[in-house]
Amino acid sequence: MRTERVVARRIPFKMSGHLKFGGLSLVMQAEEEKKGSSRIPLYRQISDTLLAGIRDGKFPVGSFLPGEMDLISRFDASRHTIREALRVLEDMGMVARQRGRGTVVLSTDAAPAFVQMVRSPSELFSYPDTSLFRLLSDERVIADKSLARDLQCSVGEEWARISGLRTLGSDGMPICWADVYVIPEYSSIAQRLGGSTRPVYEMIADTFNEKIEKITVRVFAGVLSDKKAEVLGVEPGSASLSVCRSYQGGGGRIFEVSISEHPASNFSYNFEFTRGWQTADHWSWST
Repeated sequence: MRTERVVARRIPFKMSGHLKFGGLSLVMQAEEEKKGSSRIPLYRQISDTLLAGIRDGKFPVGSFLPGEMDLISRFDASRHTIREALRVLEDMGMVARQRGRGTVVLSTDAAPAFVQMVRSPSELFSYPDTSLFRLLSDERVIADKSLARDLQCSVGEEWARISGLRTLGSDGMPICWADVYVIPEYSSIAQRLGGSTRPVYEMIADTFNEKIEKITVRVFAGVLSDKKAEVLGVEPGSASLSVCRSYQGGGGRIFEVSISEHPASNFSYNFEFTRGWQTADHWSWST
């Protein structure tokens, strides 16, 4: 499987494409960002409105949602935003798009699902602030051959492993099992993680004055262990989608690696990048 790597460079950014496998979609598109004061993305506001209409019986099972042009006019949104809203409903198992006919309603009950929308580099490198990290264990580990490959370190090196469950809110749906590996001198960060919404790499940068030079994101398929499947509320041996993020500081040293394992049945990872960020750095996409 291809490895997607994001590297900081001062060049204009442009990206588009679509990757789908195992019922999981990875969408990477460039579009002018819709301006507005709400923190909820426009596509999500639209999908929530349509979802409410389905549940209220305005759009019964077997009926068709309004067409794209009607939705574009009704919500004053771009075609891309409307399609992203419909994709959310499709990922939830609520609707299906039929070529030449439109979008048909399949169900009024959504299967539990978490859709992570990534619209900027900072969102690519962490989870949204609506999620919480629940600390389960904190221990020292010695990297064997397999772990050394993931951590990009030498066999026998010592790391601190912080394991936990990421959820939507304190009592919300489990999103993923997360193993966060940090170098030993940063292991005290575990004391600040329980119930936190902040990304670990940000906390390390602030606490230890670590300068982040490069972040690598790798996405790969796998199978959940029995223990992780039980915690996540799915069947043992269920398929998973793992997201591995490596954070490199000054001198080329990797100081954190997080590996998040998501149940494939209820996770969708969507990318939507915009042009013209008001930042000093631009980001390029390489493989």
